[in-house]
Amino acid sequence: MRFRPLLAVLGLLILTMAGILVIPLLVAAALDSALELPAFYTTIGICLVTGMILWGANRDYQKKLRSREAFAVVGLGWAVLSFFGALPFWLAPGGIPSLLDAYFETMSGFTTTGATILIDIEALPPGLLFWRSLTQWLGGMGIVVLTVAVLPLLGSGGIQMMRAEVPGPTTEKLAPRVAQTAMMLWGLYLLLTVIVAGLLLPVMDWFDAVTLAFSTLATGGFSTKSMSVAHFDSAYVDAVITVFVLIAGMNFVLHYRAIFRGNPVYFRNSELRFFVGLIVVSIIFVTLMLHLGTYPDRIENAEKYGTLGQCFRYASFQVASIGTGAGFVTADYDHWPNACRVVLIVLMVVGGCAGSTAGGIKIFRVLTLVKYGLREIALLIRPHAVLPIKIGGEAVEREVIARVIGFLALWTLLFLVSVLVLSFVLDPAWSEDAGSLSVSDAKTVSGALEDDHLLTALGATLATIGNVGPGIAGVGPLENFSAIPAIGKVLLIFLMLLGRLEIYAVLVIFLPMTWRR
Repeated sequence: MRFRPLLAVLGLLILTMAGILVIPLLVAAALDSALELPAFYTTIGICLVTGMILWGANRDYQKKLRSREAFAVVGLGWAVLSFFGALPFWLAPGGIPSLLDAYFETMSGFTTTGATILIDIEALPPGLLFWRSLTQWLGGMGIVVLTVAVLPLLGSGGIQMMRAEVPGPTTEKLAPRVAQTAMMLWGLYLLLTVIVAGLLLPVMDWFDAVTLAFSTLATGGFSTKSMSVAHFDSAYVDAVITVFVLIAGMNFVLHYRAIFRGNPVYFRNSELRFFVGLIVVSIIFVTLMLHLGTYPDRIENAEKYGTLGQCFRYASFQVASIGTGAGFVTADYDHWPNACRVVLIVLMVVGGCAGSTAGGIKIFRVLTLVKYGLREIALLIRPHAVLPIKIGGEAVEREVIARVIGFLALWTLLFLVSVLVLSFVLDPAWSEDAGSLSVSDAKTVSGALEDDHLLTALGATLATIGNVGPGIAGVGPLENFSAIPAIGKVLLIFLMLLGRLEIYAVLVIFLPMTWRR
């Protein structure tokens, strides 16, 4: 490991953060919200000083990144930038008093998870609310990709960093130079964000429209309202968000080819066909279950599910939102029929397409795994046959298949270990105050009923490693993560980062061989 290139690029990332923080500062000033201004000034100053020291002392080495340093820079970069991004929340008088909670909220934003520790979101000053949503927008396309786009002086190290950050097992270049590819992706991302904000403006003010557009295209799920999208109670808003979270859940390369090159190849792409088919089947199934079933949310809110059309509205929104990892909420799906909850959990795991802003393990990997399994069955019958795995008519390279299987094995292992650790942390029998807890107190520890601690651990783990946001039970759609103990929040922060950077760029930091010369 060569540390000077690593420190040089980290310095550039921190300087980029200083420039970005000017945006919420200006918004706060424009809205006459003076409470958070000193916090933004202080954070920008800290970023400038730290970034200049790191970059200034090592700038001659910034173009000498190898793959090893590139992976380390991405993993460390997201962790470090989340710390600097948390400072305004922590320093502002009306912000988040706990630095750990502020870091949790910021990491949730940058990783587009959408899990929150805030109980009263509206109480946050408007500048901080804007910054909270902006973190998701930045994280959706990727902070490193943005830096590569605006600072093309990174040389060949830029493509290494993009490979470590962009979701999916492969990275496709749209232009000969990586900086041009990054700029094209960000340009498309900005265009779609402006379209969403424009569509929302007729039914809400500019602040809500812009912040909601940020979270929609990032499939993040942060809202300026405690009730999420349910606050607006508008079928039009639901429809706009449903359509655009699905668009954001598709590979952005397909959008670029359709919009800028006039080559719409959407349904020639087998990954996209699988994604759309899964969403459509899930919507139909959940709609019928909501229309025909009797369940707690229908008993409490009978008017919401009175017609088939109303059931379709809530089913389509939640399936699209959960299936892409957006995590917006218009209904308490934790009180829907169990079959619907299972469908939503499956969608949390699967997620969207490679090269999208969606969470989950990605459709491409699921397709590859299914075809790999079918090929193994076929080889039992015809052991000498040559049966390549094809997706979209093209053979998948052995290297890609190995990466997919390795990723899924690691993901499963990390998921199971995390559920085990978190269930231990949430269990009141092992808490420091266990000896003094009464029976009634023990039933409401950590935001869940006594019998729901395992479900809460499962839901919290899946919601964070899948970058979904809301989970089930104690961290369900109407709950939050504020009651999770500190050690549990640290674990969930780690899982958010693992989910967004798809494991390898994070775990590589902990391998001794990474740091050897």
